[in-house]
Amino acid sequence: MPRRCLIVEDQVMFLQLLCKMLQGLDGLEVVATASTCHGALEACRLHRPDALILDLALPDGDGLSVARFLRMLQPQAKALVLSAQASSFVCPEDLEPMLVAVVDKTSTYETLQGVLETALLESRGDQPAPLPGVKGLTPRQREIFTLIGRGLANKVIAHSTGLSLATVETHRKAIARRLGCSGAELVRRAALHLEQMP
Repeated sequence: MPRRCLIVEDQVMFLQLLCKMLQGLDGLEVVATASTCHGALEACRLHRPDALILDLALPDGDGLSVARFLRMLQPQAKALVLSAQASSFVCPEDLEPMLVAVVDKTSTYETLQGVLETALLESRGDQPAPLPGVKGLTPRQREIFTLIGRGLANKVIAHSTGLSLATVETHRKAIARRLGCSGAELVRRAALHLEQMP
């Protein structure tokens, strides 16, 4: 059964982009969209989604109130936060079990799509089959894989790529899953890959 997703975003073009991204993903179904807190709360009551893609800055209030309301209705629901200030976002303690990722709204299309897919499907427990070698990674994932191979910490990678720390961490998990290896093994494989590069 697909994960039922509510998208809360007040910018119409960005909302349409998110819907388009999620349409092609197996295991996800967009059951509703909203552009205000009021509309989002109504959608939560009506649809009881188990996934929430949430813009924090809404015209009639703070998006986190929507997350709290959904958590009351659906304790197992997961949320992915969208923010233009992703790097400075601090998750409130009561929402930590719900939050699966923080995504910078200024990310490239490819980065945004990869993080949405990875965060929402990983939190559901789906296990995508490992892809063979580095060729199965997206260009952004290959870039991060190379930086991991150089021994850089996530914070340094975030600074050098212009991504938020949360986005780098989500990419790192996605790379490990796609290559079918653990976190420690990922570092070793990345270093070996770097040595073999021309």
